[in-house]
Amino acid sequence: DVYKRQPLAVAVAQAYCSEVAVHAAEECVQLHGGIGMTWEHPAHLYLKRAKADSIAYGTAGRHREAVAALVELPAP
Repeated sequence: DVYKRQPLAVAVAQAYCSEVAVHAAEECVQLHGGIGMTWEHPAHLYLKRAKADSIAYGTAGRHREAVAALVELPAP
């Protein structure tokens, strides 16, 4: 029973986390201003990593579609 719920838990977590990670990294760069996009601060690396992970592991929209399919609802 627990193993049946794992794909749903993963899809829900990824749908939420992929958007939040990118948003948090974008805000970090904005907060630090110009230094956020230089080699003097790693903020730009976090943004690049968050965007790359979103693409590599699937976008939030793709995971929302997976959630909808797993609970047998029409996708948004």
